[in-house]
Amino acid sequence: MEDLTKYLDDEKFVDWIAHPTTEKDAYWANFIKENPEEESKIRILKEYLGTLQASNEKLSQNQKQKILDQLYVRTGLGNSRRSPIYLNFLKYAAVFVILIGTVIYLSTGKTNGEKPNMESLLQVSIDSAIDTRLILENDQEIAIDQKRSVINYSGSNNLVINKKDTLDIRNGDTTDDLQMNQLIVPYGKHSRITLADGSIVHVNSGSRLVFPKVFKGNSREVYLDGEAFFEVESDANKPFTVKVLKDDDFSVTAVGTKFNVNSYSNNDRVTTVLTEGEVFLTNETKNKLFGKGRKTTMKPGELTEWNVSAKAVQRQMRVDTEIYISWIRGLLIFKGEPLQDVVRRLETYYNINIELGENVDQQFKLTGKLDLNDSIEETMENLAVSASANFEKNGIKGYLITK
Repeated sequence: MEDLTKYLDDEKFVDWIAHPTTEKDAYWANFIKENPEEESKIRILKEYLGTLQASNEKLSQNQKQKILDQLYVRTGLGNSRRSPIYLNFLKYAAVFVILIGTVIYLSTGKTNGEKPNMESLLQVSIDSAIDTRLILENDQEIAIDQKRSVINYSGSNNLVINKKDTLDIRNGDTTDDLQMNQLIVPYGKHSRITLADGSIVHVNSGSRLVFPKVFKGNSREVYLDGEAFFEVESDANKPFTVKVLKDDDFSVTAVGTKFNVNSYSNNDRVTTVLTEGEVFLTNETKNKLFGKGRKTTMKPGELTEWNVSAKAVQRQMRVDTEIYISWIRGLLIFKGEPLQDVVRRLETYYNINIELGENVDQQFKLTGKLDLNDSIEETMENLAVSASANFEKNGIKGYLITK
């Protein structure tokens, strides 16, 4: 981690995170282009520095140590987790290998509304995942290598994988505490999980969903990093709340409805799109622009954009919801969308970098669809044809579109 401290000591770098401008963005974009080996360090530091919302450009020693501690958790350094159970289309494991580890609990007795300490649950980074991973409350792991997977909690003791293989997940624990599980979906893959209450969650590429084995008490809470589409089972006495990991104070609450939440950590927005029913967006911080506990109500067909830094709703408008939820069917649909916006969506899904050549019109309007089940090369070829352009490899995880 020593090579990270140089950025924490760099007031110019911290100032860029605390007070971004077009000029500063251009400077650091050029720096990354000239030093590509530094990109991953800068990206993850930018994520955590952004959460501090520092009012000055110099970090204290305690702040630096906190960031480094979080990075250790994020990257899993020093973690000695046992190997997961691997599931594939040829043969599933018949029984679990019980892994030795600390059981993670979330007490249902919490009444102060505080977010549980997530650090213990986040020891496996999304970036490091190759297979879809389901990590249970006692550190049991299941790895699924298929591109699209279906997971179903059948009662409290059984887990059904891809509609045909049932695994016994009883651990002999009788505690009344809420036991947290998590589903990690790597880039380029997609998973659908049915929770214990019957709610269905489609988890998109490069995302993490933290959820309880069984919902207890008078609420249903899950935590999201990335993107997911929720089909909430109706229960008027037990509202369903989605909290986002990049903003402790923001949440989306519903009783029974369908909605999409996009909360990837590489930007400063949380975008919610409602297709059915009604949801409430709530902010729990004291802010003169958006008072504590104040709710924004959404209606079907609406998109609402929450700005994490400003702690406020910045956009609320009607949209074609199909554009935002087609990914659950393995499609990327665009209708008169600028080429540069389509490229950004592909970058997020596949975790790649796509550059547009100087002679390529970034505002070129595209209408059509791309099949996300295709390989990256097939998708890039189809995109290039749609844009009347060509493409070529540009580094290990990069592509260049040219005329």
